[in-house]
Amino acid sequence: MATELYQRLIDKYEPLTEAAFLTLVSVCEPISSAEIPAKIASLTNGQLQLGLGTLYTNLHMMTRDYLITERVDADETHTYEITGSGTAVLAAERDRLALLNQIMKNVRL
Repeated sequence: MATELYQRLIDKYEPLTEAAFLTLVSVCEPISSAEIPAKIASLTNGQLQLGLGTLYTNLHMMTRDYLITERVDADETHTYEITGSGTAVLAAERDRLALLNQIMKNVRL
């Protein structure tokens, strides 16, 4: 049953947009929403940023689709973490990107 759910989510999200990819990668470990922009900047050596609207849209959509979980603490801190479904989607994207990378290695530019 989980495999069917994972495949439906992979089919829905693949290929991931850069914003969705960075959002999922940034929540591989529990992280507060306020820390995510800095995490993305760190992951991309400051080359990519997400607008807050894009970030929160992705967080909301991925929470709704059970790719990530959201915990709200007593002080209203929102903490996000990837789920098994999110990990499956991210692994599928990793494999897709590896294929594209291999194709580029074989192309003479």
